Amino acid sequence: MASTSVLAGLDLTKWSPKFLTEYIRKSGFEPYMGTSEDDIIHVKMDLQTDGLTIRIPLLGRLQGEGVSGNSPLSGNEEQADQYYQDIAWEYYRHAMVTTKKEQEKAAVDLIASFRPALRNWAAEKHKYQIIDCLHKTSGGLKFSASDATARNLFAANNADRILFGATAANYSATHATGLTAIDNTADKLTPEVAELAKLMARTASPHMRPYKTEDGKEFFVCFTHPLGFRDVKNSDSMKLANRDARARDVSSNPIFQDGDLIKDGIIYREIPEFYQPRVGSVSTLPNPETTFSNGTIQCGVSFLCGAQAIGKVMKQAPLPTVKSEDDYGFVKGVGIEMAHNYEKLRWNNAGTPNNAVTNKDVGVFTIYHAAVA
Repeated sequence: MASTSVLAGLDLTKWSPKFLTEYIRKSGFEPYMGTSEDDIIHVKMDLQTDGLTIRIPLLGRLQGEGVSGNSPLSGNEEQADQYYQDIAWEYYRHAMVTTKKEQEKAAVDLIASFRPALRNWAAEKHKYQIIDCLHKTSGGLKFSASDATARNLFAANNADRILFGATAANYSATHATGLTAIDNTADKLTPEVAELAKLMARTASPHMRPYKTEDGKEFFVCFTHPLGFRDVKNSDSMKLANRDARARDVSSNPIFQDGDLIKDGIIYREIPEFYQPRVGSVSTLPNPETTFSNGTIQCGVSFLCGAQAIGKVMKQAPLPTVKSEDDYGFVKGVGIEMAHNYEKLRWNNAGTPNNAVTNKDVGVFTIYHAAVA
């Protein structure tokens, strides 16, 4: 058992009675998570039934002509283009523990300080799991864990859902070859690059459906690498849009305030963790999971997302726990327990009636771009 001792300087002194906890940024994904099939992160709640695997159904669009006039509908029905993806949930737990002596020595309530730290840990766990999903290649492997075979298969399966740099002509089914086409002059992320990705997503097969707001407006959301976000923000077209078309008040215009960018039906949301990894107490830049060299320059990846980009199964919401083995009341511990999982959703059932596809992303369009610090 690793017991938490009070740090020097936090004994009973005239220091502040509360810990100064590290600020942990809230997830940039929360506004796009919900139970609707129009949400980017489609949540399937299953808090009652037994079973390790929860199935998320996916339904392709109808492509038949239907009938008109007096033509009979009987016999002209269309068979549904059905898919599904199974996601297995898992338990995730963490805890902190201290002794009665350390608690009495402390100028703060250690147990009370543990609880928000555990809540923050749970929030970060969710956030990095979503990031891992977005970066998965063929076979559900994280980018850093996938070999050339897995990356090439991912590129081949998603030819209409990948953009290497600023032009579709850079595409190659050999993933590394596509990356080498990216340079730091022409292939930075810009609104024009994202708009090309949006056009390709709209014309891909199966189509990528946009994310819909509650009032019926349609958007694609680009979860953006920080260095790509920098380049989008500094582009001439975005500067003009923010100057001439956005509200001029200091509280909402991104010229003055940090926040999302928006242009031509695309919301750009910066995700700092694409660049900054979670590696314990050491911050190593850039994130080796999501920022990489193409042999010449540093590259990053951003994701233009529509509906049902990621599936989440929720088996048990975060639940606070306490340590039961308390050594006659001398040891106190608090923990957190949750059961869930995330997965990038894919059209992955061969043999369906209409344009059967295998391992093609449902709602994620991947944009590789220059990301030179």
